[in-house]
Amino acid sequence: MKIAEIETFRVRVPLHPVSWHSASIEGWSGAWWDLPIVLLRMTTDSGLNGLGEAPKGVAESTVRQYAPLFKGRDPFDLNWQHLPIGDVWSHASGAYQAYEMALYDLVGKALGLPVYQLLGGAYRSRVRGSLCSGQMWPDDAARRARQAAELGIDVLKMKANLGDPVVERISAINKAVGTAVRVTVDAGQHLQHPTHVLEIARGLEPYLDNIECFEDPVSRSNLDWYVLLREKLNFPLALHLGNHQDVINAVKREACDYLNLGRSMNDFKKGTAIAEAAGMPVWHGSGVGLGISEASHIHACAATKATTLSSDIVGETLRVDDLIVRPLEFEDGYFKVPQEPGLGVELDEEALEQFGVRES
Repeated sequence: MKIAEIETFRVRVPLHPVSWHSASIEGWSGAWWDLPIVLLRMTTDSGLNGLGEAPKGVAESTVRQYAPLFKGRDPFDLNWQHLPIGDVWSHASGAYQAYEMALYDLVGKALGLPVYQLLGGAYRSRVRGSLCSGQMWPDDAARRARQAAELGIDVLKMKANLGDPVVERISAINKAVGTAVRVTVDAGQHLQHPTHVLEIARGLEPYLDNIECFEDPVSRSNLDWYVLLREKLNFPLALHLGNHQDVINAVKREACDYLNLGRSMNDFKKGTAIAEAAGMPVWHGSGVGLGISEASHIHACAATKATTLSSDIVGETLRVDDLIVRPLEFEDGYFKVPQEPGLGVELDEEALEQFGVRES
């Protein structure tokens, strides 16, 4: 079996209205959610295909330029721990993830096995999801929390910047749904100094049962600040990390309670193994992608023991389409782990035609 053809598709899928930022808030994440996404389809001479998806913002030309390194190759002969485009830490990391995803999908189909089996087997048959949002005014935050509760989701992730009404948001959520929904406050390192974090924390004292954790409140490069904050905060502290050495350093310093990890499936497994050895719970991060990448996240979560927290897998709760024929199965706050060979998803050709855009 040889890889005969590699196709790339550039798409832009809009969000549901007021599902990210409130209408009058631009937010520190800006138009990040609106960046195009590149999909990849790898087809063999036997007619099998594998699907991949690069993270938002990766240029189609970047993904496409590595196609000659795979065409004509037998996917079973490739070293999946180190693909021929460098590694997951290089400038081509987004392309790396897309090709790794497509190879797992392709080989899983060839062997008749779901991807989680290729990753070593499943620890769970379903994976906890979350609802994700940007920066919102309190009334929109309450509405989003009600939506989460109606879906059976108990964790709502919200972005926060210095000066945002964080306490007012949590108060509004508490009034709307009680403690049925907890919030991960993702500050993206924007709170500048521990004093700002502690000031917010004082205001949150009445709502501790509504706090899942505080993610990346200050610069991740200053673990001393995280050690200090962990001693003083009355709710869990989380770090969003990628580099394995950063994970090791955070674990050694006891700088956080939880870890948000991501990147490629193999890389996620390696980082999660470090967390597991340290007894630290993990969730899978997300760039708010589409159905192909989210299916890969579900398989990776299923195959890692420490991934017990609600992962940033959002299904159709943010975007108007996920570009797969059959949506990921979701019930009572959990995504069912696909049992079909490969990733278990199929590209929706009609949606691809509708949302496809040319690279300028």
